[in-house]
Amino acid sequence: MKPRASYLLFVLIVLGLAVASHAYVLPAKQILSFMIEQFGSARTFVVLQKTIIYDPALEGGMRELDETLYYRYPDRFRCEVAIPGGKQVRVVGPDGAIFVTHGKIIAEREDSFDHFKDVLLYRGTELLIERLSQVDVNLDVVSLGRYKDRIAYVIGAKYPDESVPQIWIEKDTFRPIRYVLKGSAANGAALEEIEYTDYMVLDKDRSYPARILFFQNSRLAKIYVLKTYRLNAELPDQLFDIAYLKTVYQPIVSSQSPPSSKSEIDEVKKTIRDFTRTFE
Repeated sequence: MKPRASYLLFVLIVLGLAVASHAYVLPAKQILSFMIEQFGSARTFVVLQKTIIYDPALEGGMRELDETLYYRYPDRFRCEVAIPGGKQVRVVGPDGAIFVTHGKIIAEREDSFDHFKDVLLYRGTELLIERLSQVDVNLDVVSLGRYKDRIAYVIGAKYPDESVPQIWIEKDTFRPIRYVLKGSAANGAALEEIEYTDYMVLDKDRSYPARILFFQNSRLAKIYVLKTYRLNAELPDQLFDIAYLKTVYQPIVSSQSPPSSKSEIDEVKKTIRDFTRTFE
């Protein structure tokens, strides 16, 4: 074979190997579309779960709570958890977010760990793309990676880079298995991580992670453990109506009526501290 022909053959082989090695890395939009399809088409989904919080500041280093999650597809979410002396409620929808504890609104934003529900809730590809973009996942970057012996699409980073927000979708099942996010300023974490595992098949069209693990600075901070669930339950509109909920609950500190005594200020601080320990 002539040298020129040999060189051209070599180039073609190299190019062929390069193309073959990248042919199965799908674009992010298609991966997310396949992921949404495998979750099925229910109208609503209610999860009763045990939540285990690990915190050295707690007695015994941990606390167990009963928590209920309400998914109303394609974009509404509510969480209720019983706490000593009351209840905490978190609601997220197209109109924003509201967090209530002891009957008072203490925040109108989402914390980083609240984003665990992003890949489980949003049932429109464009809705999910918008949400991932809001937490700085770069949808233009997709690679293949390995996580605990599972091959996954890594959206948002070039594997093995773990320094930026990213979502991992298992290659064979298109189930989300890992979500890496920027940490909140409150806990000082550069990145936080959520792991979805032990998927339970609910019916022929649906599955859901029986355990969701939350990590801060590589430390296990919280676990969700699925206990029971209901598909297509009738859920009143008011459960997710943030404008309505703002008429039911009042801000913990109003600009018109700030705390007027030391006891009220102490109660405000205690409420915020309890909220922080429970959900961050």
